[in-house]
Amino acid sequence: MCGSADDEASPVIRVTKDFGETYAEVRAWDVPESERYPDGLKYSMQYGTADGETIVRYDNFPDHPDAAPHHKHQSDGTVEDVEFVGLEPLFERSQNEVRDYGEHW
Repeated sequence: MCGSADDEASPVIRVTKDFGETYAEVRAWDVPESERYPDGLKYSMQYGTADGETIVRYDNFPDHPDAAPHHKHQSDGTVEDVEFVGLEPLFERSQNEVRDYGEHW
């Protein structure tokens, strides 16, 4: 992580599940509220293949200028906006998507 907000980051969630050919990794940090992270939260919820390909990833990293602050990456490279109503509901949503792919979270 880089930047002043990241220097003051405190871990909130750190979960990794290995499914063999795929994995799920969830990371979230409390960070100071800022223009970059107005919710005071930075997160990534990744479901991908063992060789590093993204199947689905939710994050709020401001690296995508055309995406909403909270967004979802698809395996085809598209990025869609996500309504953020809290970390827990988004975590549950990401777990459900992993289950939809046949994994037992």
